[in-house]
Amino acid sequence: MFYKALQRMIFVVIACILIFYGYTSLKMNTIITNVEENLKMGKYQDALSTIHELESNPFISKLSDKDPLISYNKGVLYSLLSEKRKASIEYRKTMETKDPVLKARAIYNNANMIAEDMDFSTAGMQYVEVLKIDPDDFQAKKNLERMRMGELQFNTMFSQKQEEREDRIEALKLIPWGNKYRYSGEQKIRW
Repeated sequence: MFYKALQRMIFVVIACILIFYGYTSLKMNTIITNVEENLKMGKYQDALSTIHELESNPFISKLSDKDPLISYNKGVLYSLLSEKRKASIEYRKTMETKDPVLKARAIYNNANMIAEDMDFSTAGMQYVEVLKIDPDDFQAKKNLERMRMGELQFNTMFSQKQEEREDRIEALKLIPWGNKYRYSGEQKIRW
């Protein structure tokens, strides 16, 4: 008799746990889809309020901190709202996931934010990480090439050769060329 009551009690506890888990996962999925729909429609403030609704619920907020998809969506939302610091934090949380597609997206978006700050070498390293995960990512290849060109231009901007060339151009401007090409009479229009 005692064992039957114990079995029923265990069964009820397991059923309650499963119902609670099912409810929270359903609630999280609906919130994620609402956030994605709001992002697609350009309603960033509505998406932000949906995320705040998620964070205000004590049961779901504990689970959402561990969910990389929610962190990724928060990062996208913060980057669209131009809050780069918060977006970078959320992307770093997402980079710890084992899902390679989500990890590559988070690294790519973080690299784009770094590239906007003109840190070409760090952004280039992040694009290389994306290409290690997905070697066929065309956008990452293109952006990596842009970072290399930007770094090259940045380095040549402050090189000694560039300064010598500019000095020569300035010296040529100081040489008196005479008055052969000064204004004389009417302007001639070139067709």
